[in-house]
Amino acid sequence: MKKMIHLSAAYLIFGLLTGLFYHEASYYMEFTGSSVLRLVHAHAFGLGTLVFFFLPVLMQVFRIKEDRAFRRFLYTYNVGLLMTLGFMTLRGVTELFSLSVSSFWDHMIGGLAGIGHVILSFGIFFLFQLYLSAVKKNQGGQKS
Repeated sequence: MKKMIHLSAAYLIFGLLTGLFYHEASYYMEFTGSSVLRLVHAHAFGLGTLVFFFLPVLMQVFRIKEDRAFRRFLYTYNVGLLMTLGFMTLRGVTELFSLSVSSFWDHMIGGLAGIGHVILSFGIFFLFQLYLSAVKKNQGGQKS
């Protein structure tokens, strides 16, 4: 559970830093448009900080940490979230600083951010599988 709180704190710090960076860089560059970098802040808070902040409570209630599939969720979710945040940050920086990138790099950044979202979705799916399995064990296999 301590690991989950540390992950929550790490995503909190990342979210705060990206929010601060976006604010200050857009002010310095006199940027008035829209940038994906603005969304990184919210993604880090919602999908990182909040999920790992409340996960210890759910781990206690559902006893999912004992399940071998918990590690599959944890690694899949974090890889997906880190890919998503990383490539969204890269996309936002190119927009904010008006960096010209080739069509190949532009599509690659967007594609890898999309793949990160897909991996993240699989992580969420694995978490719901854990919850469903825990509920079935708790009910003795009875359906409700």
